[in-house]
Parts: sequence; structure tokens; C-alpha cells
Amino acid sequence: MRQMLFQQYGRYQLRLLLSDTFLIAISLGLTLLVSNLIRSEPIAWSDEKVYVVYGVLWGICLLVFFVMGLYDAVHMRRPETLVLAIFFALGIVIIIFSSIAFFVPYLRIGKRTLLTFIFFSCALTFGWRLYCKSTLLLEPQNLFLVGNDRIINELTKIIQEEYSHYYNIVEDWKLESADHSPLDLINSAQGNSHNVIVYSVKSQIVKKVAPSLLNLRFKNIFVYDAPTFYQRLTGKLPIWHLDDFWMLINSQKEAFFPSLTANIKRVFDLAFAVFFLPLALPVLLVCAVAIKLTSRGPVFFVQERLGQNELPFRLVKFRTMVKDAEKLSGPRWSSENDPRITRVGRILRKLRLDELPQIFHLFSGKMSVIGPRPIRKHFADLLAAEIPYYRLRFLVKPGLTGWAQVNHDYGGSIEGQAQKLQYELFYLVNQSFWLDLFILLKTIKIMVWGKGV
Repeated sequence: MRQMLFQQYGRYQLRLLLSDTFLIAISLGLTLLVSNLIRSEPIAWSDEKVYVVYGVLWGICLLVFFVMGLYDAVHMRRPETLVLAIFFALGIVIIIFSSIAFFVPYLRIGKRTLLTFIFFSCALTFGWRLYCKSTLLLEPQNLFLVGNDRIINELTKIIQEEYSHYYNIVEDWKLESADHSPLDLINSAQGNSHNVIVYSVKSQIVKKVAPSLLNLRFKNIFVYDAPTFYQRLTGKLPIWHLDDFWMLINSQKEAFFPSLTANIKRVFDLAFAVFFLPLALPVLLVCAVAIKLTSRGPVFFVQERLGQNELPFRLVKFRTMVKDAEKLSGPRWSSENDPRITRVGRILRKLRLDELPQIFHLFSGKMSVIGPRPIRKHFADLLAAEIPYYRLRFLVKPGLTGWAQVNHDYGGSIEGQAQKLQYELFYLVNQSFWLDLFILLKTIKIMVWGKGV
């Protein structure tokens, strides 16, 4: 999601998404044309069937392409690995489409027709990506930092260490005593082709050049306050650099007041549970058998957690630790190499399968598909005393997956939980259907590649 927020990288990814939409349509058209030429009897598809088949293939292709990393604008693949990735992705498309068509006979199009479609899709997709890679040069955007504040210093360090492929810091006004005038700012920004200007509200120098910042905002230059740019860059809120006023004016009202959005999300949760439960049942059975055969103790782990508005509920998940793991030590954080985790439990955690039983909580409304991870009261009280804005996370329902879960590990320390909270608050103030959809897609990607922690 964060890459979509960077202008030129976002344009590159949007270009690929739109082009794939047309290439899939062209591939299907060529498939029908070739099939009619080589067959004694032409394929008699109604217009309705063409649209339905195209829509299903389009959805599957885009989902699989995302999971396979074919929309990654930063790490562009070499031609030989690119063609293998596309070929493998389209092979998965065949499997998924054929599985759906097995239960929906209306979608059956024949093996030869499906293979012909895959051939054209592979050729066109590979050719177009090679063309995009050779013609579209993605260079870092010029960044101008204005102000002397801790968050500006932190941004400088983050950009230099992690985001140098996105931004190049070409100028940095930090000295409060420097004789910078509003005209100096305009001349510097326009003369050096600055694409983005980031300023610190708390800095004295910004107060002097504020009129120029407003002027530049209307001259095709992106101007952001430091906290806003920080969250766009990293996908998390800088909780140690915020104040209540910034949180108040930047939080969407849907997160704090009942609205139609909450009802829509509830309908989505129920629809997801009804659709996904039959698919999950075989996986649930396999996981349960594996747990029972490899370690002593119950299959499920039941524990009281805090839900929305800090109301407690009994959470059910697969047991991934040895029986009575906290009997001697008491409540403690889980870590990556925690010796209490069983062999099967480690795999379940890696693939996020230990969370599957929580799908039943969707029916009761205790949890949502997307939201923060439910936490125990013992740890919530401990963290609220150490981390600012911690209790804001309880304004939304806990989720099966969430923005923090797909961007950070289990956070087995106060520092780790503070990092997770920054992602959770980002989700709180940026809730949308599209962000929820992206989190779902990224969750699938993590489960496929086993990159969970």
C-alpha cells in the first residue's frame, strides 16, 4: 500500500494494473478468434458468458499477480526470472479457475481454450513488462526538508537507510538562526526542481516561510507536514511526535462515530465468514490432527482478550505452544525463537494458520476480518502506561488480520508493541474499503510465501 502512495511508483503500478486489465481482455479475444479458426464448429458463447468468464479470469489473474510480486515497482526482475514468475503465476490461475469451474459448470471453457488463453496472456504480459521496464526510468524524487525537529531528523535517517530509492534529500533547512526568507524558499524549490517539501510545524523557521509553502502548494509541488509525510512514507503514525490536535484533525470520523461504514463492514465480515468457512474447514481439520499427533494437550487454546471498547471475550485459536506454557513463568511476551512454541506451532504461526479458528468470532461480532490483534488486559494495562495513544486501538474491533499484522512481527517487547501500535493507529485514521482489501491481499501473500513471524 505504501508504494502506491509514492507518485511515480504509484503511476507505474497503476499502469501495470490497467494494462493487465486490457491484456487479459485481448488474450481472451485472441483465444476465441484462434479457437474459431481451428475448430470445425465455432465456439458459441453468449455475450453474458464472455463477460462473466473475463471477470473471473481478470480477478484471479490480478490476485495471483499481486501475490507473485508482479506489481513490485522497486525490485524489477530480470527477463529470465520475470518470464518464470509469469508462467508460474498463470499456472496457478489455471488451477484456481479450473477448481471454480468444477463447482460452477457455467464457467467451463475447455482445456484447450484455457491453455490458449494462458499462452496469449503469458506472451503479452511478459512483452509489456519488458517494454515498461526499458522505457520507464524510476528515479528518486527530490525532497526538501524544512525545520529543525526530532521528527525531521528521524525522517532523514529513515530515508537514507530505507527509502533512498524513493527520495533524494537535495536540501535541508535546519538552522533556526539562518537568514532564510520566503523568497529564498520559492527560488530554491523552483530552481532545484523539488518534487516534495516536508516541513515541521513546531520549527520557528517554518513560521517565517509559511506563506511561501502555501504558494508552492499550488505550483504542482507536494507540500506535507512532517507527521503526514511520515505516515505516507512508512505506513505508520509517529506516535512519539504527535499531539492531540494533530490526531483530532487527521482522524477520519468513521473511526470515532457510528456510521454507515460500520454497518457495511459488519455485512462484509458475515459474508466473508459464510464464504470462507467451507474452504477453511479442510485446513482446520489438518491443523487439528497435526497438533494432536505431535504434542500433548488440547487442540485449541482459549484465553480472555479485550475486544472493542475494551470489553473482554474468550478468544479461540490453535494451540501453538506446549501445554501450560505460562504455568511457571506467568504472562510473558512471545518471541521469534520462543522455546515454548512447538514444531507444528512454529509452522502454523509462520503461515498465520493458528488464527483460523477465530473465523467463528466473526459470526458473533466479537471480531472483524480486519483490525488490531486482540490483546490480554494484563499487557494492555502495561502498554497503556508506557505508550501514548495506546487505548485508541480499542476503538475498533480486533481482527483476524490487520495492518500491523502484515507489516510487523508479534512484537514481543514494549518497543515492539510500540512499533505495532504505530501501524494500528495508521489503520485507525485511514480506514477504507480499499485498505481492507489490500490487507487481505497482503495476508494471502504472507501465507503463500510463509513470511509471517
